[in-house]
Amino acid sequence: MSLKGKVIAITRPKKQAHELAELVSRLGGKPYVVPTVEIKPLRDRQPITMFVNSVLKGRIDYVIFMSVNGITSLINSLEKMGQKDSFLIELNKVMVVAIGPKTERKLKKYGIEANLVPLQHSSEGIVESLRKTGMQKKTVAILRSNIANNYLRRELEKMSVNVLEFPVYESAPPSDDSKVLVFLNDLFKRKIDAITFTSSSTAQNLFKIAGEHALTEKFMNSLKKTIVTTIGSTTQRSLEELGVKVDVVPKEYTIEAMMKALVHYIQKNRVGGQSEK
Repeated sequence: MSLKGKVIAITRPKKQAHELAELVSRLGGKPYVVPTVEIKPLRDRQPITMFVNSVLKGRIDYVIFMSVNGITSLINSLEKMGQKDSFLIELNKVMVVAIGPKTERKLKKYGIEANLVPLQHSSEGIVESLRKTGMQKKTVAILRSNIANNYLRRELEKMSVNVLEFPVYESAPPSDDSKVLVFLNDLFKRKIDAITFTSSSTAQNLFKIAGEHALTEKFMNSLKKTIVTTIGSTTQRSLEELGVKVDVVPKEYTIEAMMKALVHYIQKNRVGGQSEK
């Protein structure tokens, strides 16, 4: 299994790109890190305060953690509030759901046991897993970014669940888009073999920046000559709504599975030199 000689663009936030970049390198590829998302603390801390108080008062039955970012932001806030220890005691009394194994491991680092991790690491997977638990009339808290879509809330409400959403961090376009513009120029010059998207915002922000510089049409044309790779059906749908054909979507929503699927796609289609679609 090899990505030998292939240049793989990684659009994840800077602090989260390292693991994927290492994986690309181990497979013989050349990682091209171009973060299209910045993770920032919330300017308005009221949602976190409301969530913490709701847990401390025993008003929450289930807590769903959608990402490692949400855990980090929550713990940082708890430490500033001086309520970390008391909160963690109460949190371990409710049903804790982690969207995937990395989120589960991060929770465990802070002494939080996840009661449920869906086999499919996505909002859809969470919905399918919770359908079997008989949670009608329960109160569920979802910890998310400030721009998350409403799919999970909508589906849980169909199950007669009381859903509370708490944005605990901001997901924003990069404050300096100069590196993204350099990347777009390299993409236009056919220097990129594949581009990976691990969330809807990584794709949407890239299109936003291209649009702000009147490069949307050129960008779209270049994507037709580049292997487009995603994790998960939500990100796939976001790209398709933007008019992009997605080439690679792994059955398991992990970066390891994504890279394995990308290698398989390249070998199956015998992609050589810069990408041809």
